[in-house]
Amino acid sequence: MSLMTEKTATARIPVHSRDALSTSDTVKRLDAIDTSAWSVHIEAMKRKQAGEAIIPLSIGDPDFPTPNYIIDGVIDALKKERTHYSDSAGEMSLRSALAQLESGVTGKEIKPKQFSIFNGATSAIHATLSAIANSGDNIVTCQPTYLGYESTFVCLGVELRAAVTAPPYFRYTVDGVLDLIDERTVGVLVNTPTNPMGNIVPADSLFRLYEECRRRNLWLISDEVYSVMYYEKKHTSLANLVPNFDNVVVIDSLSKSHAMSGWRVGWTLSSEKFARPLREIALSTFFSGCPFIQDAATLALLHDEHAVERMRNEYRARRDYTMSRIAQIPQFSAVSPEAGMFVMIDVHEPSDQFARRLLDGTGVSVVPGTPSGTVTRRYVRMSLTQPIAVLTEAWDRIQAWLDRESA
Repeated sequence: MSLMTEKTATARIPVHSRDALSTSDTVKRLDAIDTSAWSVHIEAMKRKQAGEAIIPLSIGDPDFPTPNYIIDGVIDALKKERTHYSDSAGEMSLRSALAQLESGVTGKEIKPKQFSIFNGATSAIHATLSAIANSGDNIVTCQPTYLGYESTFVCLGVELRAAVTAPPYFRYTVDGVLDLIDERTVGVLVNTPTNPMGNIVPADSLFRLYEECRRRNLWLISDEVYSVMYYEKKHTSLANLVPNFDNVVVIDSLSKSHAMSGWRVGWTLSSEKFARPLREIALSTFFSGCPFIQDAATLALLHDEHAVERMRNEYRARRDYTMSRIAQIPQFSAVSPEAGMFVMIDVHEPSDQFARRLLDGTGVSVVPGTPSGTVTRRYVRMSLTQPIAVLTEAWDRIQAWLDRESA
């Protein structure tokens, strides 16, 4: 073909042109999310970087250092050149450690192939939803909800429907969840211990949810990232209660329990059958995790008793101190959390407005409760991720500010 003929042939091919570059519907949905709940935290961090004496109590990132034996483990793994591709389902050593632990706790034979390793619990939730739901489907839960769920659900075009719970305890209501199930529902989500309230969902409620979901052919997802951060009574995992995992996915991570939020190690426990599509989703999104990180995570799981207990005791002391200060303030009320690293405080006014005024008046940042549900629009979430000395300074500032306002 001559050059002239090539040009003529090319010219005959229809070319579709756009007026401008465009982004996907996913981006548009994410752009529409109201991020004002984080505006106080973002402003607080800017002020802190500028040198202001800010006390951030607005994020759930543990202040404890990752335990030394885990740091040593990752250094050792790096020296062994554990820096290449890994299995997209996760290193077998880590999955075996998880299976060993879960088998011991549940009394069941849990196999390594039932676990899928992800870059944190958020990634595990994203993969699970991708595997069970189509755009336009819905998942049912209770409010108040963990405010981080919204972006994941919106990204996938899946609706999160939340049953209203009653103050001041906001207990997970099975009947409320069942009432919201419709023809577009593909599953139920339970978060236990809950973020932000710190409630432990009772074992009988979990088992009833399992039975109802099994009867209705629905998935049951249990987000248990605060599973070891309990206080007076132990958390009961859904894994302990169910006879099989045919319609069950349990999600957990090391972020909170081992002060490893930046390491990004989370996982799902499911049936072996469901683990296969999860592996394919992992392969298509991040290909594989870091072997050296997973080696350190294995060490964390197998030698964690002392470090986890020490952190849990410290969080309990911080919770008790915080509750003692709240009890001295007539304008505030709160229920002592059973687990987790937050206290939800009823400030008896719109939380967005209060959080802004609190930051401006004291330099203490908290998160408004509005994004967690209409039931917590008068609540703010205060984290326990600062030592008691810092919490004391924060509460002294708050008390002085309230005294000035009432004078």
